[in-house]
Amino acid sequence: MLQSVPAGPSAPGMFDGVAVTAAGTPRAFTSQAGTGANLGQAWDLASGAPAGPPVPDFPDDRADWAFGLPDGAPVVAWTRRDRIHVHDLRTGGEVTLEPDRSAPPDLVGLSAHRGRGAVVAVFGPAHDAEVVVWDAATGDRLAEFGVWLGHSSAIGRRLLPVAGPLVALIRDTGRADGADGAAGCSVGVLDVERGEEVACPPSLGSGRAAFAECPGGPVLVQPGSTGLVARHLDGTRFAVLPAPLACDQVAAASASGRLLAAAGVSGGTVLVWDAADPGRPRRIRIPAPVNDLALSPDGTLAAATDDGLYTVRPGDW
Repeated sequence: MLQSVPAGPSAPGMFDGVAVTAAGTPRAFTSQAGTGANLGQAWDLASGAPAGPPVPDFPDDRADWAFGLPDGAPVVAWTRRDRIHVHDLRTGGEVTLEPDRSAPPDLVGLSAHRGRGAVVAVFGPAHDAEVVVWDAATGDRLAEFGVWLGHSSAIGRRLLPVAGPLVALIRDTGRADGADGAAGCSVGVLDVERGEEVACPPSLGSGRAAFAECPGGPVLVQPGSTGLVARHLDGTRFAVLPAPLACDQVAAASASGRLLAAAGVSGGTVLVWDAADPGRPRRIRIPAPVNDLALSPDGTLAAATDDGLYTVRPGDW
């Protein structure tokens, strides 16, 4: 049975995207429409207050920025014209990367490379793409290798953190073979240390996905026709999270060894599951369509909408 709770107060504004840290102090980073240009902003999720000054001229496309803890420090990386900027929120230090390419990267992400925080960028074209990895603190180039993005461009996609040196791509297979009738997509997991694809878990055909690092290893969460399905990278099913409606936006997190997942459904409704009790999702009412979702390991849900940034603390759902 669905249990319904209201969303908490929002930060006003038009928010395109939101990401949260996967461990430590709950922090979020958002892209927000500003006067004349977009803004990037860090947030303290516990207080709901901004953390530090905004970043001007910040991209609105989630493919163009990433936020996380690649070496234990909160770092945000984003593209601006032909450069990649990497900002350490703890120290205020910033590194500028010059990829020396004719076009900006299609996708930007954060990972780890032999214990060092790393920035990962993917450059097209889709059929013959290239992955370049830099040290997030020094800007030193660490690795470079080829990858297949799929049959179309990376528009509307993003580079997903998995665990350690692993990142994932959602690729268009060019076939309408998804379980829900959507255009077929596959998930490719890359190891940036080894410079190769190391896993291709079964996909339900959706272009939406999220990962959580659970005790048994990384878990892929994807929407299907009747809710969410969670699998290990080898395809072993971890959990089925039923929903009465088709799911759109997806987020996942590991909380004390438990898998938490969230998904947007119709209108501004978001469902949140604890995989230990999958039959009792919480319904969170958000008074605006959701542009992006993120879920913190402490259970805090963050939803980016055109009406504001909504946060719901775990005690409220």
